[in-house]
Formats: sequence, C-alpha cells, structure tokens
Amino acid sequence: MPPEAHLTTYQTAAENQAVLDLIFSQMPEMQNRSSSSWWFFLLFPRGQEGYGPRQLMFTIAARAGEAMRIAGEPLRGFHPRRPVAGGRDEFEAMAVGWYSDGHTVHESYVHHAGPTVLDMAGGSITCAAADGSDQAMTFRTPRNGRPTLTAEVCGPSGAAQFETWGDLDAQISSPVVSMNIDTPLGGTHYIGWRRLHFRGRFDLPTGPETLEGIGFFQRVCLNVPTFPWKWIWAAFPDQTIFTAYVPYLGLNLFRKGYKFFRSNRLEQATIPITQSAALIPPGAVEPIKFNHMAATPVLGQGPHPSFEIVARNDAGDHLAFTAAPYGLSRFYIDRPILGGLVESHWNYNEYMFRMENLRGRVASQPISATTHGQAFGSLEYTYGLGL
Repeated sequence: MPPEAHLTTYQTAAENQAVLDLIFSQMPEMQNRSSSSWWFFLLFPRGQEGYGPRQLMFTIAARAGEAMRIAGEPLRGFHPRRPVAGGRDEFEAMAVGWYSDGHTVHESYVHHAGPTVLDMAGGSITCAAADGSDQAMTFRTPRNGRPTLTAEVCGPSGAAQFETWGDLDAQISSPVVSMNIDTPLGGTHYIGWRRLHFRGRFDLPTGPETLEGIGFFQRVCLNVPTFPWKWIWAAFPDQTIFTAYVPYLGLNLFRKGYKFFRSNRLEQATIPITQSAALIPPGAVEPIKFNHMAATPVLGQGPHPSFEIVARNDAGDHLAFTAAPYGLSRFYIDRPILGGLVESHWNYNEYMFRMENLRGRVASQPISATTHGQAFGSLEYTYGLGL
C-alpha cells in the first residue's frame, strides 16, 4: 500500500491533491467543436525481467460532436456549451481496456460506450455501458490524506481494482499540470503522472492475479483537431524511465485504417513539428533531456513496423535503440463532417515493444542492456486528422 502523505521536495501534499482534483474536470470553459478528452492508465506489472513484457491499459475517451464512432462503437459526442452544474459533467464516452500477456493482446478485456459522469466535487469519473449491464470503468481520487488514484473496472472479459501512488519527490513522480495552453484558436490542458506505483487485483482473461509494478497516468483535454504523433514510455528494471514525444506532419495525415505505404521511403517522409525526449533515473530531481529526437518506422520485418529510436542533446548525451513490437492495440475515431459527405479519421496505434540493441552514453556513463537491464515500453504511432 502507498506510504502516508508527506511534504515533498517538489510539491506539498495539498498541491498534489489539487492537481488530482483537477483531473476530474475537462475544462469545459476551454472546449470547442474540435475538443476531445481522455483519461489513460498504462501499467507494467513487475516480472522476471523487470517491468514487462506484460502490460495493461485502461482509458476513458470522449469527443465533441454529434454522431461518431470511437473504436468502432457508435456514440454521441458532447456539446462544447453543455450545462455543467455543480461540477457535475454528463456526456457519452468510450471505455477501453486491454491486457497483453507478452504474447497475445486481449482487446476485449473492456470495450463499451455509454453514459459518463465526471464529478469534480466527488473526485471521480464513471463510464457505464449503454446496455444497462454491470460493465463500467471508474477512476477516482479517494481524498484519504494520501495523493492517490484508484480504478474499478468491469468488462466482458474480466475486471480490475487497483490503487496508484507516487514517490512525490520530483516532477516525474508527482501529479502535475505540464501543459496549459488556451488561445482563441484552441489549446491543450494536460495533467501527467509519469511514474507511479500500482497494486491491485486483476481478473484477467487468463485468470485472476494480484499484480504490482509501475505505470503512467495522463488526463488530456485537447481543444484542437487530433493530429499525428509518436509517443514513447519505456521502463527499465531499476525504474528508470525513457519518454519521448514527436508530433509530425506527412502524407499519412490522410491515411485511414491500419495500413502503411509500400516503401520505407514514403513511410518515413515526415516532418517533425517539435521533438523532445528524456531519460529519468529513479530519485532524479531533473531528467536528462534530449533536444534532438527521431522515431523512424521500418517496414518489412514482421506484421508491424519496428522503430529506430535516436536521441541526443547538445551536451553530448546520446542513446539509440530499436523498439521491437510484440503486440498492437488500435483505437480510432470516425466522425462525419461537411454534412455527412465525408468522414474525418484519426487512428491511434499502440505497440507494446521490447527494447533491443540499446547503446549510448549518458551523464558520462555508457548505457546498454548490460548496464541497465532489459527495458519494455509502449509506443504510440498515430496518423490521420480528426476534424
């Protein structure tokens, strides 16, 4: 169980709790007709090699609009000017949960759309199934004197109940508002908890287990059209985290469905809008940041692309590795536009990967699988444009 709340070197317990409370608002005053929101847990159970290869994901996602499909399920989007009284926000959303046992991805673990209640005063969000069954996904902050998040999940192929908490000694281990952009043309409000601990009971498609490990949480309110990006979160056995984010432009802005170009040259013909990456050892107050980053898809080596990852900074720190996927989960949004004449499409592909051929030098020390152990990660490769 998590330790008792305490004052930390980064934020006080009250400041941590204030961020957690803000998770249970999608900032309706900032929303517009392009807005989307999602709440996302990614969990890596402790295993023989460190953290992985097993992975779990739970998310609740919603979008502005009228009729649409999220992950193939029809639902109505929210109106950006809907009434929100007393901090109680009601709308329709999609709940998805998958489990990768290291070989097979069980995508039917949780999969339903239905009425959703976001209760800021109560510190919770619940997405229930539209068919009136007991299927539901709930995230909450207990407000029990410890900055924590909990989840209760019931799906067609299993259930889960778990608690998460952080070390609270640095930005990465604390809940933080890491982006707050609000302009007349739109913006983004992002809350992240980039390294947390979890423990709970999971009724998995493969059977019930008690699991513990590390993970990641985010709440994103995106008030511009969904656009393509590559995102990485990878964990080493000592809880060192490598994370990267690269939004980009390319011909795959117009691609629909799970498919790729016929050549690496076309698949790789993209322009990064910005690029950032960081390596964050346990106990580090400040991450080692990289201002040059590339995540290059390589086709033809299996059913899914692999990705060549390279990161470096002006101080001479550098690392590279291959993200070799062993599983895929897809999430996509289809929405009619122009009076229903066409549909916009945004495709989110999440790959579970094993880190291979790690090499580099960081903080004057070599980095490799020999020095740091086997790492596993999740890589998002999105494309399309959600208007």
